[in-house]
Amino acid sequence: MHGHEMTFEPARTAPADSQAPHTGTAAGPETTGITVPSFGWTGVAIALHRLQQQPTASIVVVRQADHLPLVVDVETNAYWWDTPLTAFPAEPVDIDVVVEAKDPAVEASRAPGTDLDALLWLIGNNSFLGELAWWLQRDDRYKLVRWPNFTMLTHTPEQMRMTAMLGYTFLPVGELANASESDPAEARRLVNAFSLMRLLRAESPGPAAVAAGSSSSASSSSASSSSSDPEYVRVAPQPRRGGLFSRLRDRLGL
Repeated sequence: MHGHEMTFEPARTAPADSQAPHTGTAAGPETTGITVPSFGWTGVAIALHRLQQQPTASIVVVRQADHLPLVVDVETNAYWWDTPLTAFPAEPVDIDVVVEAKDPAVEASRAPGTDLDALLWLIGNNSFLGELAWWLQRDDRYKLVRWPNFTMLTHTPEQMRMTAMLGYTFLPVGELANASESDPAEARRLVNAFSLMRLLRAESPGPAAVAAGSSSSASSSSASSSSSDPEYVRVAPQPRRGGLFSRLRDRLGL
């Protein structure tokens, strides 16, 4: 499937005696796992997340035109790829993603891999077309559990600002974008990347927050109707204090 086609198919089981689709002239290895729906790096992100949630003795093999295969082992947090990350193809073409069972003989002869974090950062930032990853919830609040090693990651000042805020407090993705004055798509890309890197803690809004929202709407409606009552007395506006996010930016020096 071409990386630029906006179609998704259910994952399908690859028969043990078939060869995985591939590009080039070399024969593909036998697959004993699943073939993942591919849409650029989105299919890779989905496969990696599945293995993170349900660890198995498997590897993810990514084949694409004009590149040797990329092999990722989530269990050891390592990858093998002849392509340097400085030449990372943000929009890969003819990409094929397969989850394969580990071959003990191959694993024993494989050289030590490269730490996975920098690759996950790039995959997370270049998947899901700037939308939130499928396993994340828009209303959840996110916070860093540890600071990323930015000396290894290509990043922007905007990403640094958002990271500082996620290190300080729990924030939904939309509020993160507003507080840091960032493009919402860039906030989603950042959260996707940190999620793949397993750097985030998530909190779901509880029933109390939902009830508070409903109560707030009811109060607003009541106040609107009361404004036409001649006995209603408007309270003089009070001087505004700095909001949470303006105080947060001041504290972080942003």
